[in-house]
Amino acid sequence: MPADTASVVVTSDFAVCGQALTAADADALRRSGLALIEDASSDDIMVDLSQLKQANSVLVAVLLAWYRRSYQLEKSLRLTHPSPELQAIISFSGLDELFSQ
Repeated sequence: MPADTASVVVTSDFAVCGQALTAADADALRRSGLALIEDASSDDIMVDLSQLKQANSVLVAVLLAWYRRSYQLEKSLRLTHPSPELQAIISFSGLDELFSQ
């Protein structure tokens, strides 16, 4: 993936890094995250968003897909360090309770 797009980085849990996610890159990021969620040994998964430069509705759609899969596997998914921009999009979308800290 080019450096100016978002990517998943494996840390103790995983992190989303890079610039704003585009629709063209969303499926690859979604699939990478789903694989990490399915393979996670912990039932408490944290997604570090501190290195993500921009947030948009495409990112929220990917996070929602990750949340759904985590829920199906009876795992919890928590977002750490979401930007104020991402928090605003989540709030505007009515997803506050899903992604509450």
